[in-house]
Amino acid sequence: MKRIILFSLVGIFLLAAVGAEARSLWTEKSGSYFTKPQRQFRGGDLLTIIISEQSSATSKTGVNSDEDSSFVVGPGAGLLTDLLPYLKGSFGTSYDGASGTNKAGSIKAQLTVRVVDIDQNGNLCFEGKKEITVNQDRQQLTFSGTIRPEDVRVDNTVYSTYVADAKIEYLGDDYGTKKGIITRALEWLF
Repeated sequence: MKRIILFSLVGIFLLAAVGAEARSLWTEKSGSYFTKPQRQFRGGDLLTIIISEQSSATSKTGVNSDEDSSFVVGPGAGLLTDLLPYLKGSFGTSYDGASGTNKAGSIKAQLTVRVVDIDQNGNLCFEGKKEITVNQDRQQLTFSGTIRPEDVRVDNTVYSTYVADAKIEYLGDDYGTKKGIITRALEWLF
Protein backbone atom coordinates (compact mmCIF):
# COMPACT_ATOMS: atom_id res chain seq x y z
CA MET A 1 0.00 0.00 0.00
CA LYS A 2 2.82 2.36 0.86
CA ARG A 3 4.39 1.67 -2.51
CA ILE A 4 1.23 2.55 -4.37
CA ILE A 5 0.92 5.86 -2.51
CA LEU A 6 4.62 6.64 -3.13
CA PHE A 7 4.36 5.87 -6.87
CA SER A 8 1.17 7.92 -7.09
CA LEU A 9 2.84 10.95 -5.51
CA VAL A 10 5.87 10.66 -7.81
CA GLY A 11 3.54 10.41 -10.79
CA ILE A 12 1.59 13.51 -9.72
CA PHE A 13 4.83 15.49 -9.33
CA LEU A 14 6.06 14.39 -12.74
CA LEU A 15 2.80 15.37 -14.41
CA ALA A 16 2.90 18.75 -12.64
CA ALA A 17 6.48 19.30 -13.82
CA VAL A 18 5.55 18.57 -17.44
CA GLY A 19 2.76 21.14 -17.31
CA ALA A 20 4.94 23.86 -15.69
CA GLU A 21 6.60 26.49 -17.85
CA ALA A 22 10.37 26.81 -17.76
CA ARG A 23 11.25 30.34 -16.64
CA SER A 24 14.56 31.89 -15.69
CA LEU A 25 15.32 32.83 -12.13
CA TRP A 26 16.97 36.03 -13.45
CA THR A 27 14.61 38.89 -14.35
CA GLU A 28 15.01 42.65 -14.67
CA LYS A 29 13.55 43.06 -11.20
CA SER A 30 15.81 40.45 -9.63
CA GLY A 31 18.88 42.13 -11.12
CA SER A 32 18.48 45.07 -8.75
CA TYR A 33 19.18 42.77 -5.80
CA PHE A 34 22.65 42.01 -7.11
CA THR A 35 23.67 45.28 -8.75
CA LYS A 36 23.34 48.90 -7.82
CA PRO A 37 20.51 50.48 -9.82
CA GLN A 38 21.46 53.40 -12.07
CA ARG A 39 20.19 56.65 -10.60
CA GLN A 40 18.72 59.23 -12.93
CA PHE A 41 19.96 62.81 -12.63
CA ARG A 42 18.75 65.98 -14.35
CA GLY A 43 20.12 69.46 -14.82
CA GLY A 44 19.53 71.53 -11.70
CA ASP A 45 19.97 68.64 -9.25
CA LEU A 46 22.05 69.46 -6.18
CA LEU A 47 25.07 67.45 -5.02
CA THR A 48 27.37 68.02 -2.06
CA ILE A 49 31.08 67.77 -2.81
CA ILE A 50 33.31 66.82 0.13
CA ILE A 51 36.55 68.62 -0.69
CA SER A 52 39.71 67.20 0.82
CA GLU A 53 42.69 68.13 -1.33
CA GLN A 54 46.40 68.32 -0.56
CA SER A 55 49.22 69.31 -2.84
CA SER A 56 52.94 69.76 -2.47
CA ALA A 57 55.81 70.47 -4.80
CA THR A 58 59.57 70.67 -4.40
CA SER A 59 62.08 72.02 -6.89
CA LYS A 60 65.84 72.22 -6.40
CA THR A 61 68.56 73.45 -8.74
CA GLY A 62 72.27 73.88 -8.26
CA VAL A 63 75.26 75.23 -10.14
CA ASN A 64 78.94 74.64 -9.46
CA SER A 65 81.67 76.04 -11.71
CA ASP A 66 85.42 76.42 -11.26
CA GLU A 67 88.08 78.06 -13.43
CA ASP A 68 91.85 78.37 -12.87
CA SER A 69 94.69 79.87 -14.87
CA SER A 70 98.30 80.62 -14.03
CA PHE A 71 101.39 82.06 -15.66
CA VAL A 72 105.11 81.92 -14.84
CA VAL A 73 107.90 84.18 -16.00
CA GLY A 74 111.41 83.11 -15.09
CA PRO A 75 115.05 83.23 -16.29
CA GLY A 76 115.40 82.83 -20.00
CA ALA A 77 111.75 83.58 -20.57
CA GLY A 78 112.09 86.79 -22.60
CA LEU A 79 112.61 90.55 -22.18
CA LEU A 80 111.32 90.77 -18.60
CA THR A 81 114.06 88.52 -17.22
CA ASP A 82 116.30 91.42 -16.23
CA LEU A 83 113.48 93.58 -14.82
CA LEU A 84 111.45 90.98 -12.96
CA PRO A 85 113.61 87.90 -12.44
CA TYR A 86 111.06 85.49 -11.05
CA LEU A 87 107.56 86.72 -11.71
CA LYS A 88 104.77 84.28 -10.94
CA GLY A 89 101.06 84.81 -10.94
CA SER A 90 97.82 82.93 -10.84
CA PHE A 91 94.19 83.69 -11.32
CA GLY A 92 91.18 81.69 -10.24
CA THR A 93 87.42 82.01 -10.05
CA SER A 94 84.78 79.75 -8.68
CA TYR A 95 81.03 79.97 -8.36
CA ASP A 96 78.73 77.81 -6.33
CA GLY A 97 75.02 78.47 -6.23
CA ALA A 98 71.84 76.67 -5.30
CA SER A 99 68.18 77.52 -5.18
CA GLY A 100 65.05 75.67 -4.19
CA THR A 101 61.32 76.05 -3.87
CA ASN A 102 58.95 74.23 -1.56
CA LYS A 103 55.22 74.73 -1.82
CA ALA A 104 52.39 72.98 -0.03
CA GLY A 105 48.68 73.57 0.27
CA SER A 106 45.54 71.89 1.52
CA ILE A 107 41.84 72.62 1.51
CA LYS A 108 39.02 70.91 3.39
CA ALA A 109 35.44 72.01 2.83
CA GLN A 110 31.97 70.94 1.80
CA LEU A 111 30.22 72.68 -1.06
CA THR A 112 26.78 72.06 -2.53
CA VAL A 113 26.90 72.37 -6.30
CA ARG A 114 24.34 72.31 -9.11
CA VAL A 115 24.35 69.90 -12.06
CA VAL A 116 24.55 72.17 -15.13
CA ASP A 117 24.87 69.57 -17.88
CA ILE A 118 24.92 65.83 -18.57
CA ASP A 119 27.42 64.86 -21.29
CA GLN A 120 26.89 62.18 -23.97
CA ASN A 121 28.44 59.50 -21.70
CA GLY A 122 26.00 60.31 -18.88
CA ASN A 123 28.61 62.07 -16.72
CA LEU A 124 27.41 65.00 -14.60
CA CYS A 125 29.00 68.42 -15.18
CA PHE A 126 28.58 70.68 -12.16
CA GLU A 127 29.58 74.03 -10.72
CA GLY A 128 29.00 75.78 -7.44
CA LYS A 129 30.08 78.79 -5.41
CA LYS A 130 30.08 79.70 -1.73
CA GLU A 131 30.82 83.17 -0.37
CA ILE A 132 31.32 83.91 3.32
CA THR A 133 31.87 87.39 4.81
CA VAL A 134 32.82 87.87 8.46
CA ASN A 135 33.88 91.32 9.79
CA GLN A 136 34.59 92.56 6.25
CA ASP A 137 36.79 89.51 5.54
CA ARG A 138 35.32 87.92 2.41
CA GLN A 139 36.15 84.36 1.34
CA GLN A 140 34.90 82.82 -1.88
CA LEU A 141 35.09 79.13 -2.86
CA THR A 142 34.28 78.10 -6.44
CA PHE A 143 34.34 74.49 -7.69
CA SER A 144 33.50 72.95 -11.07
CA GLY A 145 34.14 69.58 -12.69
CA THR A 146 32.68 66.33 -13.97
CA ILE A 147 31.68 63.17 -12.07
CA ARG A 148 30.25 59.76 -12.92
CA PRO A 149 26.70 59.11 -11.62
CA GLU A 150 27.85 55.87 -9.92
CA ASP A 151 30.28 57.89 -7.76
CA VAL A 152 27.38 59.77 -6.14
CA ARG A 153 26.61 58.20 -2.78
CA VAL A 154 23.08 57.54 -1.50
CA ASP A 155 23.06 60.83 0.46
CA ASN A 156 24.01 62.79 -2.74
CA THR A 157 27.61 63.39 -1.63
CA VAL A 158 30.75 62.91 -3.72
CA TYR A 159 34.40 63.01 -2.64
CA SER A 160 36.50 65.52 -4.55
CA THR A 161 38.98 62.79 -5.46
CA TYR A 162 36.34 61.35 -7.85
CA VAL A 163 36.00 64.64 -9.78
CA ALA A 164 37.48 64.88 -13.28
CA ASP A 165 38.55 68.24 -14.73
CA ALA A 166 38.33 69.70 -11.23
CA LYS A 167 38.81 73.45 -10.93
CA ILE A 168 38.93 74.81 -7.38
CA GLU A 169 39.36 78.52 -6.61
CA TYR A 170 39.67 79.82 -3.06
CA LEU A 171 39.93 83.60 -2.81
CA GLY A 172 39.84 85.99 0.13
CA ASP A 173 40.15 89.71 0.86
CA ASP A 174 41.78 89.34 4.30
CA TYR A 175 40.62 92.74 5.52
CA GLY A 176 42.17 92.24 8.97
CA THR A 177 45.76 92.49 7.67
CA LYS A 178 45.30 95.55 5.43
CA LYS A 179 47.28 98.64 6.37
CA GLY A 180 45.50 101.83 7.31
CA ILE A 181 45.55 105.05 5.27
CA ILE A 182 48.07 106.83 7.55
CA THR A 183 50.48 103.87 7.50
CA ARG A 184 50.30 103.66 3.72
CA ALA A 185 50.85 107.46 3.40
CA LEU A 186 53.90 107.36 5.68
CA GLU A 187 55.35 104.39 3.78
CA TRP A 188 54.85 106.27 0.52
CA LEU A 189 56.63 109.39 1.89
CA PHE A 190 59.52 107.54 3.46
